[in-house]
Amino acid sequence: MAKRTFGTVDRLPSGRFRARYRGPDGRRHAEVFSTRADAWAWLATQQTDLLRKSWRAPTSKRPTVVEYAEDYLARTDLRESTRLLYSGLWRHHLAGPWADVPVDEITPAAVRAWHAKTGQATGPTALARSYRLLRAILNIAVADEAIASNPCRLRGAGTPKASRPSRALTAAEALQLAEQLGRDRRTERYRALVLVVAFGGLRFGEATALRRSDVLPGGRLRVERSVRRLGGRWVVGEPETDAGHRTVTLPAAIAAALEDHLEKHVPDSPDALLFTTSSGGYLARSNWNSTFRRAAGATGLLAV
Repeated sequence: MAKRTFGTVDRLPSGRFRARYRGPDGRRHAEVFSTRADAWAWLATQQTDLLRKSWRAPTSKRPTVVEYAEDYLARTDLRESTRLLYSGLWRHHLAGPWADVPVDEITPAAVRAWHAKTGQATGPTALARSYRLLRAILNIAVADEAIASNPCRLRGAGTPKASRPSRALTAAEALQLAEQLGRDRRTERYRALVLVVAFGGLRFGEATALRRSDVLPGGRLRVERSVRRLGGRWVVGEPETDAGHRTVTLPAAIAAALEDHLEKHVPDSPDALLFTTSSGGYLARSNWNSTFRRAAGATGLLAV
């Protein structure tokens, strides 16, 4: 391939490509493109116009938030579950107010106004996650030198503020709640779930992703996946950290309760889920919360 002598193309931190050349007006002109080929094609057009003496100084297109959001969501180092989470946050909380806004028009005051308005319509966790995503998107614009600094400067906005304090169940409370669930044939299938979470130290998504093959001899449980619902579908992934891959040993009484659960509620297939809905599907956190609150109320336990 012949060496190109007109203009330059360089790859930006966002993964996009910036084409630049010096025009007859003595100024450097630049445009940003998704592919290197598009960048060189634009330079070729500018060079042709110069040779034909029909060149006019191009009006630079100001990059918008959606362009950087698309770049961020297309990153290859994002876990699929994270990509789905971020895509949902973008659609529901960020795209409407920000998508078509040029990044150099966003001010700290505009971010504060968006944060206050969004906080009236959504929960603290979704708000904090959306703010962190917007900040990460605009960090790419900073790296690309499209803006001098990130306008997301709200102290503590990336950390969700709990609406009320929460605590873990004590061992006695877990046993009491499990007993209450076991009294009702509609909820008896969740008795072992409470015991495994409380005495095995599992997160809800880890417990509801367990399969029969994860139950090992000696009252041990192998934890190597987690499940959650994102974008309207179930996403099964690995634990977020290496420490999440582990084997836990249950107390003898809890292991016996789990064995009883296996006999009553879990098919013989090694891939059969341990804790499911009555129809055999993944157990949604929202459904479980309803069951939990009813049982906790019946036993006189405070919400935890």
